[in-house]
Amino acid sequence: MILVKLEVIGMQRFSNIILRTLLIVAVGISLILSWLIWTNNAKYQQGVQSGTIQTVNRRSVSTTKTMNEVFAPTKIINNTAKSQRLIYNYKYSSVREIFQQLKQAHLSDFEQISLNDSNRYQRLLHQKHSLQLVYPTSVTVNTIARLTSQRRLQQRKDHDINRIVLVLKGNQHLIYFLNDYNFAIYQVQERDLNYQQIQKLIKDNNFSVPVNTQVTAHDVQLMYLKPLKLKPVSYLITVQNNNNYISNLLNSKQGADITSHKTEGQVVYRSGMYRLLNIDNKTDMATFNDYSKTNIPTNTPDLFEDTYRSLVKIGNPLNGMYLFNYDRKNHSFIFRNYVEGFPIFQQSKNGAVKINFSQEGQTILFSKKILQVPVPAERNAVRLPATADIISGLKDNGYNIHNIQKITIGYKWSDDSQNHDIVDLTPTYYIKINDQWKSYADWIE
Repeated sequence: MILVKLEVIGMQRFSNIILRTLLIVAVGISLILSWLIWTNNAKYQQGVQSGTIQTVNRRSVSTTKTMNEVFAPTKIINNTAKSQRLIYNYKYSSVREIFQQLKQAHLSDFEQISLNDSNRYQRLLHQKHSLQLVYPTSVTVNTIARLTSQRRLQQRKDHDINRIVLVLKGNQHLIYFLNDYNFAIYQVQERDLNYQQIQKLIKDNNFSVPVNTQVTAHDVQLMYLKPLKLKPVSYLITVQNNNNYISNLLNSKQGADITSHKTEGQVVYRSGMYRLLNIDNKTDMATFNDYSKTNIPTNTPDLFEDTYRSLVKIGNPLNGMYLFNYDRKNHSFIFRNYVEGFPIFQQSKNGAVKINFSQEGQTILFSKKILQVPVPAERNAVRLPATADIISGLKDNGYNIHNIQKITIGYKWSDDSQNHDIVDLTPTYYIKINDQWKSYADWIE
């Protein structure tokens, strides 16, 4: 009987390996065929327009997200009459779909109704029959106005916000913009918002866990009230060719020659006097410097728009990529890939992409590793404790809980030990202390 069980287990493992291998082969063939079609199309286009150099716009192929999708909120918190829950839909991005509904409404009569009142702020966060669209970082009211095409929402003086609250019952027709750091509450009149469609999107969720948005001294922390289980996932990855980035980032209208210089494990490409592309072949990280871009947009919506154009210019796919951190003081943006509604950490020190503007020029740091398609993962679901237990664990290991800036659940990026074309993503807690993100395990080591 034991031998039979061992044989069955062995056959199941063997079948999983075979399925995984076949899927990788199939995806590989698909990528090769796509490349052949792509390159043949480029040659065909060149033949049609003789005497001109026709280049295929790779960005139009890889970029499938608009600006208001890349800068959409990343979490939905639904307040019912009895509980507060984080919800998500594995089939599509419900938070993005609800955010899109704001474009169809008409927003006006912006006014500040509260400041530095943590009690009132807490009450609004827990208002029954309401919905929160939550950003992982600060954005601004005027940026939201630009993203949702709301001209009447534009303010002379811009304001930082972290979340948008929609009241789903009653006839108030009000939307609130909230700042988690000074507890400012801004009120906006709305009309023509499709509440029926929003309710439909809420009910269509297939992931729901109880949470508590807890106001602290100078911030709001999302607390998971009970342990939860999340599945590890694995993805097939590809490393983009250097030529793609040379074409997208260094080609100039002036036709300047592109030179290259090799050092240990790195290649530096230069176009003219102002643009450099440094590629580290060991880490598959790239750094692009444009010393001619010294003019920083004076208003935040224009800065966000410039950032989006830079993101598109890289040429990497934007599917699953969202803004994770905006540093207004240093004009810096960090983007992370998201999976199952949670951010990916340890892909690099700076997420998937970091874009920085300064009077010395623009700098873009990005990873050449691109997530392609999920592959079957053979690992069991990971049980994550309630957030209160994580805080207690940090305290027991000598950390001052008042130094904890943020806690979030994310996926840890690690290369597969058996296949270099696969990356394993494992759910775990990440904590920000002293402006540094580390996993819970790394903090308590």
